[in-house]
Amino acid sequence: MFLRLLVVLLVLVGGLRGQPRNDPRQQHKPYVLLVGLDGFRFDYADRYGARNLLSLRDRGASAEALVPAYPSLTFPSFYTLATGLYPERHGIVGNRFFDPERGEEFYFRENQSDGSWYGGTPIWVLAEQQGLRTATYFWPGTSAPIQGWLPTFFYAYNPETTREERVRQVLEWFHLPEERRPHLVIVYFSDVDSAGHQYGPDSEETRRAVQAVDRSLGQLLDGLQRVRPAVNVVVVSDHGMMACEPFVDVTDHADFSRFRVVSDTVHVMLYSEDRRLVEETRRALHGKSKLYEVWQREQIPSHLRFRENRRIGDLVIMSTGPHPLSVRLAGRATGAPRSQPRGMHGWDPERFPLMCGIFYAAGPQIRPGVRLKAIRAVDVFPLLSSLLDLEAPGNLDGSWDVAKKVHCRTCPVR
Repeated sequence: MFLRLLVVLLVLVGGLRGQPRNDPRQQHKPYVLLVGLDGFRFDYADRYGARNLLSLRDRGASAEALVPAYPSLTFPSFYTLATGLYPERHGIVGNRFFDPERGEEFYFRENQSDGSWYGGTPIWVLAEQQGLRTATYFWPGTSAPIQGWLPTFFYAYNPETTREERVRQVLEWFHLPEERRPHLVIVYFSDVDSAGHQYGPDSEETRRAVQAVDRSLGQLLDGLQRVRPAVNVVVVSDHGMMACEPFVDVTDHADFSRFRVVSDTVHVMLYSEDRRLVEETRRALHGKSKLYEVWQREQIPSHLRFRENRRIGDLVIMSTGPHPLSVRLAGRATGAPRSQPRGMHGWDPERFPLMCGIFYAAGPQIRPGVRLKAIRAVDVFPLLSSLLDLEAPGNLDGSWDVAKKVHCRTCPVR
């Protein structure tokens, strides 16, 4: 009960800050509904008969797969989609990590609403800064004041909230008077990820979760036709999922007691300013097991784009998959869940394509019939900026090629 009251209070605070309105000079701009499906693998829609998603794909634009950044974990992946930057640049380098400059650890279950952790300019902040109102329902990072900005309407994460409640609220936002109606609405569903972890990607439970989320999408699309049909709908996922083997303890071949140790499922990050200790530990671990690789930060393979941030460990032990990693320190195991999962994600999508997610889009400014090969997660932000007609920041990691192919600039705004 307390959590629900807190969520309501936060929404009221977000929604009643002086009754914020769209800048009248921006009111003509299009509307975008961004749907985030946690853990929805690139092949799930076809495999499990997601009728509404397939219909959206067939009448609009789509990619064969959406390639997440490394690590393909929820918080870094969703924030990459929102900023067009790789984790090494936006700073959310895992679901859990240590910041040597702050002397603090980030853990998404504890301090996700502290905006000082987040770099870059996420799409909802960009829109608010340029006079467009936004509304968000649980997308990671949206309950944190980033650069001093929050969405006009937002909900702090509460896993007890039903899909029906989220659908109803999204439609209510689009039903607001034009001057207060958000131009960007974001909604997030976690059902498929939860089923994939608990039961595995090949399970009947995951099939049912896919179809349940698909029904909610159908309700959203049907409701939009009644409330506000001229909405560009973009559906993405943060990563895929693959069946996994038991956790591997990486502490058999080296002493970790002098490091700050953070285990984040598919890798273990060790932090120390003692360069000799880092190199000695690397040599002690190198070649000891085929189940993991060990890298000094500056030597991590360049295609991962996972070097240029001190929040990345000085030494990183990476699972070679499909086995997650755990650490045992002073008799205590860290990084492992209470029970063995049957599905996991986080690995390098270049090595493990099952880490890839989905990209589907349809609407009045989406070119129908566009069929793309795999696109990168960093390419989604430029498309969203283009659809909303926002002035995007420079020096993005994402390319504008997807936006040029998908966005129909000559289509009238209805």
